[in-house]
Amino acid sequence: MTIITYRLRSTGLAWLCVCLCTWMSVVNAKQSAHLADDVDVTILSSNLANGATVGEWGLSVLVKVDGHCVLFDAGRYPDTVIRNTEVLDIDLSCVTDVVLSHFHFDHTTGLLPLLYHLREQNPQALRRLHVAEGFFLSRRMPAHSLDAESNQMIAIKAKLEAAGVEILVHAKATEILPAVWVSGPVPREFPEKNYPSTIEVSLDHRWVEDHVPESQALTIATAAGHIVILGCGHSGVVNALTHINNTIHQRPVHALMGGLHLFAADDETLGWTADRLRAIGVQHLMAGHCTGIEPLIRLRTGLNLNRRTAVVGAVGSRFVYGEGIKPTVIAM
Repeated sequence: MTIITYRLRSTGLAWLCVCLCTWMSVVNAKQSAHLADDVDVTILSSNLANGATVGEWGLSVLVKVDGHCVLFDAGRYPDTVIRNTEVLDIDLSCVTDVVLSHFHFDHTTGLLPLLYHLREQNPQALRRLHVAEGFFLSRRMPAHSLDAESNQMIAIKAKLEAAGVEILVHAKATEILPAVWVSGPVPREFPEKNYPSTIEVSLDHRWVEDHVPESQALTIATAAGHIVILGCGHSGVVNALTHINNTIHQRPVHALMGGLHLFAADDETLGWTADRLRAIGVQHLMAGHCTGIEPLIRLRTGLNLNRRTAVVGAVGSRFVYGEGIKPTVIAM
């Protein structure tokens, strides 16, 4: 901009250019400042379940925002999400966009079966897939075999594209629908190590410990604050929330859901995490999957929440904007 005004050599034209750029910046800011009015989040796959629903070590979440349907992760087994939606009487044929938090099989295996199942009901279902940069990197497990590919999504990618799915790889925070954002890759500002050490990733032509560089969050912007969903939080829940506030909207965290990967965390880590989340201002917590039961209770206490505002995210649990958490009987 400085170079342009210098070459114009005209005070009037330079001032006009500055004003025009300022106006365009304001317009762009307003365009990206959508706030959702109607948000309904339902857990479709998680470790805890009751009744006729099925639990698994996996995660899948249906997010409805102002008439749009987004699926966040797809569960571990091929039919878990399909079975649970039938029990819960939930129709997923409205889902146009899928967001995958990271490549791990307990979040991705259910995607292809679900795609084929829903396309029979609605040919326009599951048209777009959103992943963060690094999602399709090659992985290996040295303890098992140096040659076997551990990222199943590399092979599945071709099948998704053959089915007409548009795969969008995000290098930064992006608004995928009005008020609905993916965080893109999360910078590791704080030293949270919430990922397994048994996998290596190929980065810059060398094998290094896989810190799951593509680990991303989904957030819905509302007047009350962010409604954030994490897959496993392999980037660290504090890192993820800090990144969301720094890059999308500086707002309170109205609700935090999904997996936080704290099931094996020690007392010091849990205390530090609770202190940080309390400072950030998390108002509702519905964490399940890899969070762990005891860590959830510890976070509830550390955040000064109660059984109405902090529960285990079991299959069938919901968060409704303006109403709060609607837990299942077993998760209360």
